[in-house]
Amino acid sequence: MSYLPRRLRRRVALALSGLAFALPLSAETAIQGVTLSTAGLAMIEASGMMGEAPIRLSVARDEIDDFLKSLWVLDPAGAVPYVTLTGPGSFEDSFAHLPFGPQDVTDPARLMSTMIGAPLRVQRRGEVWEGLNMGVNQRPCEFGPCNVLNLQGEDGALQSFVMDDALSVQFADAADQATLTAALRAWRGSANPRRVEVSLGSDAEEAREVGLVYLQNAPLWRTAWRAVDTAEGIRFIGWAVVENTTGIDWQDIELTLATGAVRAIEARLYERRYAQREQAGDAMPPAPAPVRAMAMGAIAAESYQRSESMADSAASVQVVADDGDSFSRFTLSTPVTLAAGQMMSVPFLSEMMPDARLTLHRGRAGQSHPAIALALENPLPLRLPAGVLTLYEDGRGHAGDAVIPELAPGATEIVEFARDTAVEIREEAANSETVREMRLSNGLLYVTEDLERRLTYRIEGAPDADREITIDHPRYADWTVSSTQGAEERADAWRWVVSVPAGERASLTVTERQPRLRRVGLMDIDLNTLAFWETRSVDPQIRALLAELAELRGQISQAEGEQRRLAEEIQSAEREQSRLVNLIVQLGDDSQANRGRRARVDAIDAEIAQAQDQREAAAARVTALRARIAELIGA
Repeated sequence: MSYLPRRLRRRVALALSGLAFALPLSAETAIQGVTLSTAGLAMIEASGMMGEAPIRLSVARDEIDDFLKSLWVLDPAGAVPYVTLTGPGSFEDSFAHLPFGPQDVTDPARLMSTMIGAPLRVQRRGEVWEGLNMGVNQRPCEFGPCNVLNLQGEDGALQSFVMDDALSVQFADAADQATLTAALRAWRGSANPRRVEVSLGSDAEEAREVGLVYLQNAPLWRTAWRAVDTAEGIRFIGWAVVENTTGIDWQDIELTLATGAVRAIEARLYERRYAQREQAGDAMPPAPAPVRAMAMGAIAAESYQRSESMADSAASVQVVADDGDSFSRFTLSTPVTLAAGQMMSVPFLSEMMPDARLTLHRGRAGQSHPAIALALENPLPLRLPAGVLTLYEDGRGHAGDAVIPELAPGATEIVEFARDTAVEIREEAANSETVREMRLSNGLLYVTEDLERRLTYRIEGAPDADREITIDHPRYADWTVSSTQGAEERADAWRWVVSVPAGERASLTVTERQPRLRRVGLMDIDLNTLAFWETRSVDPQIRALLAELAELRGQISQAEGEQRRLAEEIQSAEREQSRLVNLIVQLGDDSQANRGRRARVDAIDAEIAQAQDQREAAAARVTALRARIAELIGA
């Protein structure tokens, strides 16, 4: 730990990102400190001996990327460190330039078939033959087919050997034997594909102790809060629940708990990757690297004196706290011993707070019974982590549970832990709209209205005790609130406290108002809308103007109706006239009937001319009426 001062540790925590599984360390390497964050990260601080022999680690295959990204070596010699490890394709690479494949190594018959021409030394029951390998074939034997090795001896003679347990075969050429040895070592290196063997060394050979820092994923450390309601106030005690998933026993380590917000990026460093090349007609941009965002942080605490009461019966461990720009933390002063895979819970914070119990009703939430709640405020300069809260009443027992969100310094939060079923609250709502002002400008009627909502809280008190009921009425943008009592203005609600004696009733009426401005066009307004605004007008002059406009709009409607009627009459007369003309032309005679038809055609001409004159007169009246309206409204 002497190689990693606390100031540097904070910077390291910002710079590194995690391992999901532990790194089993060599025998001379030991964990000295662990920092757990509320984001689920564990920063491991260890030390080990380095010199002529490197430090050897075994890393989970899935986590080698994070290891390569996050490992920090603190060397007092200032030597250049390096990490060597088998590559992701080392097994395949080992056989890429060998005359046989991986499966040939595990079958002597297949191996001999791939090494034809290689010098061999064959031995059976003390008798030795040397020659060149001619391959393996099968032939019938006493108990079925058997493999037979064929050999050309040094004298050119051909010999065959049944490959049974009594036959020993050896490559006579040292190079061939080395090739086989390299293949077997490749198999040995792939025996555990879930782990990667890592060697950590440097360019200095003197023996010395070095520090190692790395991160790994870890379960969230959780907070279980206890609160005891006493006559002096509320004793607030926080317990941290931690789990050792590093795969290594913790022996007298320094344990730190942290909370805050830092960024962590997932990098693919161990994966074999080749540069993407553009293909004809298909340019492929490289895929973006995935990013993983995580939150970290810390809280601070101090220990308090004990007493015999329930509130003071649990002491918290002493801690050393510090804070940073992006996270804060506290470190338990007592060394921690915890076996791998084990959990523990330890109290880390104890604070006496003012009694802030409330009987709280949240308006418009649909609850008929108020909640029994606590108003909590973080008195520390660091964050309080989120967690579950169990509340006790001193001398009475369990009062309920609640959930506390993360609290920033000075932040307040109301947490509910029970319902007061002895008190019932009903909500009665009523809405109205009132016209406050109407004015006319440039052809528009501007209507200013007051929207009003009234919500009455009717409270049935507890039969056996007085109550102070806190009512939080939700705040809405652009609405003003008034009531029969003064209200406390809060960020999200208006708050009233109503005293309700035992067995009695009380009520609170909250009135909300919002001004609304409407713009109504009067030039083409319909009669029904005019009548609506005329009845709601509070200004006699505006009301008289709207009445006159209604009269003019009525006349316009009559004139427009007359125009439509005359247009239909003209169309009907023109159709009748056209029918008669066609009939006259078809008959082509000077009969009495045709003479009558000609007379009717002439009469229809006169009727059409008269209707057109009347329609033009009606259109002129509409134009004059519209001009009068425009004059009245100033359009």
